[in-house]
Amino acid sequence: MRLSSNDEKKDFMKKVTILVDTREQQNSHITEVFSNLGIMYKSQKLDFGDYSFIVDGKDFSRSCVVERKADINEVYGNVTSDRERIEKELDTISRNAQQCTFMLEKCSGWEHLKGFELSEMQAGKQGRKVCNIGATVYSTLQAWRCGNRYSFSVEFVPETNRSALKILEVFFWYYHNYKKQTAPRR
Repeated sequence: MRLSSNDEKKDFMKKVTILVDTREQQNSHITEVFSNLGIMYKSQKLDFGDYSFIVDGKDFSRSCVVERKADINEVYGNVTSDRERIEKELDTISRNAQQCTFMLEKCSGWEHLKGFELSEMQAGKQGRKVCNIGATVYSTLQAWRCGNRYSFSVEFVPETNRSALKILEVFFWYYHNYKKQTAPRR
């Protein structure tokens, strides 16, 4: 998405403030891009999700969130060692927010995810019993993203220098649709 491609996007970029959850760590690759683009952001505790936004004083943190995962390994750890916590968080999001985007960095798509494997040496160093962790993460995300479970979309960001742009894209389109839905009817 070219964020400078039209006036509506330019206006959004001037008015938006990105909310970054205080528990979000190792995200300088995202906040640096926001700074370079002149996008305002602030750190605050979010009830759920890692990122949300405010535009014109309207806080969308309870309606539209991005849940960021740094890589496949992090998700695998969540679904095997920390499953109860992540499921509780996704359940809270699905019950409260209208839109949740699960953003997975360093992964190019479903096929990449499904085929992702650790070497035996990597698996051993990480204390993993299996090498094909991608297959586990793939199956879990497919089940969880369904409308009758946690109902979220998944966005893949293979290059972390594009993560901030993906977050802005998600929020721009949500806000674009919000404005259309709340505009006076003619």
